[in-house]
Amino acid sequence: MNEYLNNLNKSQLKSVVDSNGPSIVIAGAGAGKTRVLTYKIVHLISKGVNPFNILGLTFTNKAAREMKNRIEKIVGSDAKNIWMGTFHSIFAKILRYESELIGYSSNFSIYDTDDSKSLLRRIIKNLNLDIDIYKVNQVQSRISSLKNNLITVNAYNNNFDLKKTRFNFKTRKNWVDL
Repeated sequence: MNEYLNNLNKSQLKSVVDSNGPSIVIAGAGAGKTRVLTYKIVHLISKGVNPFNILGLTFTNKAAREMKNRIEKIVGSDAKNIWMGTFHSIFAKILRYESELIGYSSNFSIYDTDDSKSLLRRIIKNLNLDIDIYKVNQVQSRISSLKNNLITVNAYNNNFDLKKTRFNFKTRKNWVDL
């Protein structure tokens, strides 16, 4: 089963066999990131790590599928127990599984940028708000900034000073009084 190690260069081999904690592989296009992560997982399983305890994250669904298929060809059905996918898909799965612990149902929706802009347009229209004042991109940016600063809806609603300020969209840094 260790013949997969023969397909690696010196740097890749070092990354694969180093088993001291979590790993992150950063490299340019075509450098073998998928191969290294694939073989790293195979190596961990060959060393007795329970596949259920392995989390493999990538940026694309294609890479995740490719990795899982490669791993399955080498280790067999144990590959089905690996947590493998994109950052978004894995963390959405965890959120759905643990949703009750954070006060949500498991059937929530995740909106992309276009979905959220469309929703904001409908809200602005339904509330008869002035579209020259409530510009979709600015509203979306304000919401994003509040989320990034961990300001909840309740905290925002209960803070008069925060509600009377606006974000300076040019510098993207400073809050300025109205």
